[in-house]
This record gives sequence, structure tokens and C-alpha cells, in this order.
Amino acid sequence: MIKLVPIDAVQASDYNPRRNDEKRLGLTELSLRKLGFLLPIYTDESGEILSGHQRQIVARRMGYTEIPVEVVPGKVLAERKAVNILFNRATNDLQKQDTTAIIKKRLYELDVQAMTADLPDIEPGTPESFPCVYALHRMDTMKLARINHRDFDTHTMHLAKALERRIGSFMPLVITKAGKVINGIGRLQVAAEGKRRVVPCVEITEDKAPFASAMLNLLSMDFDMASTYADDLRYNSFMRERNTRETDAEGNAALGDGFFKGIYPENHGRDFFVLEGKPLEKWTARYGRSIVDFGAGKLSNTRTLRKADIFVSAFEPYFVTAGEKVHKGKSLEITRRFLEEVGAGTKYSSVFISSVFNSVPFMADRKHIAVIAAALCYPDGMAVCWCQSSEAPQFKLTKTKYLTAEKVLTFDLDYEPNTVLGDLGDKPKVQKGHTEEEMREIFAPCFEHLRRIELIHKFWYVEAERPVLDPAALAAALDFEFELPYPDGTRMGLSRMARDAFEHRLGIKLPPPEKEASV
Repeated sequence: MIKLVPIDAVQASDYNPRRNDEKRLGLTELSLRKLGFLLPIYTDESGEILSGHQRQIVARRMGYTEIPVEVVPGKVLAERKAVNILFNRATNDLQKQDTTAIIKKRLYELDVQAMTADLPDIEPGTPESFPCVYALHRMDTMKLARINHRDFDTHTMHLAKALERRIGSFMPLVITKAGKVINGIGRLQVAAEGKRRVVPCVEITEDKAPFASAMLNLLSMDFDMASTYADDLRYNSFMRERNTRETDAEGNAALGDGFFKGIYPENHGRDFFVLEGKPLEKWTARYGRSIVDFGAGKLSNTRTLRKADIFVSAFEPYFVTAGEKVHKGKSLEITRRFLEEVGAGTKYSSVFISSVFNSVPFMADRKHIAVIAAALCYPDGMAVCWCQSSEAPQFKLTKTKYLTAEKVLTFDLDYEPNTVLGDLGDKPKVQKGHTEEEMREIFAPCFEHLRRIELIHKFWYVEAERPVLDPAALAAALDFEFELPYPDGTRMGLSRMARDAFEHRLGIKLPPPEKEASV
């Protein structure tokens, strides 16, 4: 239920990914001056804003003492952060390919002055300034659907459905007096397909429609995922249940593509439920009998290889149990065992980084992993990497209109090319498609020779040899990778153990951590 509350009763969250800029804040002020609050601000029970940060800032500047608010109850921090991202996408009628850069360009190409020249100003705090409170009506769903059905879009509908389920309420539509939807076409489609009799609507006059459409659908601040959501994107990088390996009647898991495509490019994982006979001979001739599974997921590949009598050291910082919850205790247990094996001086013939870089959110993080891989296979082993290329379907299709399910909703991010964000409103996860240049950028500083860099069915397959040992880079990489964050706000806390293990293994002394070095 939308209520007017004192403006001081709500406060900004410290995790909102939008970066304010004065030009667009100025447009936000113009919007409130000409249109008022067409939609409410959404907060949690404590008054922390989930949607509407910029409008609250501007309303305070304009002298508003009250603002319209709808409360979303019962959300812990991780849920609020996920819902905040979902609000940032689902409240605009946007396509998957509409990045903030694209919609900003479209916004700035509009003649806003001409749109607003004849619109009178609205006095802050008057009933006219709160149309989402005083001009809210219930309208016949089917009648509106008949008028607007040509604009229905599956992606927008799934976003609206996800948002409604997460917040437990239906955000109003903004429509003209003729029934044309200005904002909320996805919400209308959800209501129509759900055979709801009526929907809440805020009705505006035709002369306000062009400006309202621009403000509601195109006025959006730039995302800054790297500063406010970096840790979330890291610990949400775990393998999802929908990607669990296929198993045979004996419970053996299919081998992951990255572990065999380099020698059997046309085979499938189910061909290797058990690795034995000539395939095993060919596999060990290529990769050896002592390997690292770096980013081992649910350890399915690790178990398959161990059954073939291959020694595997497994590292998985985000081991997930039922319900897709990160099990920190098990993750630390796996990591400690891994570091013990590293510290024991185990010689690794190959270090596999299979399907890891797909979901590692930042280039700097991937480079850290490559540095560690080089140290693990030093002096004469090789690193083997398998990851999606920028030619993979999800990075091509996200730029076009295509049908998608709510579970795999994605949209393009701007901070790196070919980067999309999925699982909106739940546990947002980055997926990154790489170019050849990016693969070389990751591995070239750590390895003298890229033996293979090959595109196999839209995936990169890389074999990197002659590892380079860089103590300073290794120290920084270990301090990062073994202090990764967890959803409970803690960190792994094993960087000291990692340093000791690698120092013992390599017979070197690493530079001290930056904080110690500066003391």
C-alpha cells in the first residue's frame, strides 16, 4: 500500500549501483516539477530505499517534506541488494540489449525542452504532486490488454513477474486517458496472462505522455557494479543447480567439457562417465597424472578423474549445497586440503581452469587466477583454460529479441564488453564472453608460450606453457584469492596459509602484504 511518509523517514542504501550525475538529477527534478511522483519510492521496513534514490535526493532539494512510499517487508541484506538490481531493470520498459549507455544516448537525443514547454509546474507537497497516491485507479485488465497487446514482450514480462514475486506487490501502471501504457507493459502482460480482473493505474493526460515515457523508461543512472556489488558478484559466481553434471546409472558424473575438448572436440561429457582404456591413455599423455582442478564446483570432475587414478588437488572457494547456498565450512575444508597439498610440493603436470572465467566478474580477478596457475605448474607444467568466447549464444542473443525464461533473465553490463548479468532478483551472477585478445592479455604475462589458443564450438581452449614466476604478482594474487568474500560478510582468511604453502613449495620469500609493507 502506498502511503505518504516524512521524507526523513527514509534513507539511501549504501549499495545502490547507480552513480548520480548532475545532468540526470536535473532531469529528475524537471520530472518531479512537471509530473510529480507517478510511482512511489520503495523501501524496506527500516526505511532503507530499494528503489527511488535519485527522486528522494531531488525531492529533498525541492522542499518536499513527504514522499510516497510502499514498504517491502522481510528482506535480509542479500535479498535487498538483489531486489535493488531487479528494481533498476524491471521498472523501465527496457529490452535485454538496452544498456545504460544506450538509453542515455536515446534520452539525450530527445528535445526535452519542447516536451515540457507547455507543461505547468506542480507545487511540491500538493495532491497534484503525488499522482501515485491521489490519481491511482483500478482499470479493467483485459480492456487495457486489447489496447496494448502489440507491445507485449516476453523479456519485459518475466522481469515484471520476478519483481512482483520478490516485493510481494504489483507496481502501478502509468497510462494515458486513452489507455495506452506509458510505463509497465510487462506488468500489464503479467496481469493479463494471470487473468486478473483489474490493475492499479496512474492516469496522465496525453500532453504529458512523451515526457513521462522518457523519464520513466530512459532516465536511469549508470551502473557501478564494481564498487558496490563486487563482493556479491564474486560469491554469487558458484555453479547453479541447473548446470549440475549428468550422471549415469552408477552415479558417475559426466566429465566437464574443459577436461576433454582439447583432445576430443566432438565428444560429449556423457562419453566419459568413466575415464578408462585408450581415452585415459590419451588423456594422461596430454595432461599427465597429477593435476589441479581450480574452481572445482561440486567436485564432479575431481571425482571422475580420481576414479581414473589421477591425482587431483581441488580448489573451490564457493562450494554449494542444496538450495544454492554457499557452504563456507566445506569451502574452507576443501581450501585447506588444497593448500596442504600445494605446500607439500606436489608436482602438477596440468592446472585446469575450466568454466571458471565465465563467471569471475572482473578482469583483475582472472589475471590473479592466471598468476596462481603459473605458480602451481612452475617450472614445467601447463595451464589449461576453457571458457566461453564472445561468440557464445548468450552474448549474441542478448543483443537481439528472443524468448527467455525468468530463471535466466539477463541484461548487458557496460563495465566490460560481452558481460551480462543474470539471475536477477535472486543471486545476481555475471557471465563473461572473452575475445582472443582478452585471453592473451590474461595469460601472456604469466606464461612464455601459448601452445594452443583455439576456438572450439564458441568456447576458448587454451594451453599455456613455460610459466613465469613473479613473486610480487603472486603475493598480490594470493592475498586476493584466499581472502575472497562470503555472503555472511566474512572472508576466507587463508592468505597467510596460502603464502606459507607457496613459499615452501617454490623455495622463495614473497613480498609482505601491502598493509605490512606500508607500516
